[in-house]
Amino acid sequence: MSLLNLLIDEAKKRLSNNIGNLRIDNIILGKSLYTIKGSSKVFTDMNFCLVLFENAYGFSYFQGEIDYSLEKYVNKNAVDILNKPIPIYLKIAITDALYLLIDNDLLKNKEVFKGDIRQKATQRATKLLDHIPDGSNVLVLGAATEIIEEAKNKKCKIRILDLEEQKIGMEISAINVSDGSQCDIEEEIKNTDYIVATGMIFVSETADMIIEIVKSYSKHLSVYMETGSNFGPQLIKHGVNKVLSEFFPYYDFFGDTKYLVFTK
Repeated sequence: MSLLNLLIDEAKKRLSNNIGNLRIDNIILGKSLYTIKGSSKVFTDMNFCLVLFENAYGFSYFQGEIDYSLEKYVNKNAVDILNKPIPIYLKIAITDALYLLIDNDLLKNKEVFKGDIRQKATQRATKLLDHIPDGSNVLVLGAATEIIEEAKNKKCKIRILDLEEQKIGMEISAINVSDGSQCDIEEEIKNTDYIVATGMIFVSETADMIIEIVKSYSKHLSVYMETGSNFGPQLIKHGVNKVLSEFFPYYDFFGDTKYLVFTK
């Protein structure tokens, strides 16, 4: 069973007394047209799904087409919907909302990134990589400029993999972004010291493989999560060493950005 399905089964048990109250009030779908630091290119590869209950939210980025037929799931019970063959991004967003209900107390005392979007992204990168010694080998799964810059500031040897066609082949801080689909991920993990990934590994359905390989070679995996940030704390007991959960609205929105860090 996949880790996501394990989390879903656990959520169903922990919310068993509230199953009848888990109504989906709203599903917000859209596309992000964005830039990244140091590039004039406009990227169009990222869509988003925001699921709202009456007292919780869940979020997932995703690629591919937006399926507006998901309107049929609005005003339905979230757990019932999880039993249907739904898109992976909707499954993640609903699970994310369930864990906001489950871990509400754990997620209350959030810390804050302040400043403009670049300042907040830099603060996040510093916090995410603060455990990595200077000069380490670092594998970055998902091209994020400020994280790569922070690793470079620490004089790390950096390898960047991404699955997005618009990012493959570009350079960030003079480091080439390689096509993750054409790489032997086991060899990549075996030959590094630290792995830094995004919550998008759940959308690409590579999370299980990555975590299992990391555990088999006793490597250190950090995951920063906008996608699935509410179930981020759960990953620590499943083989992830560090999670930085960033909560909606994220760093690229105006104002303060709330986050929490969880470690083994």
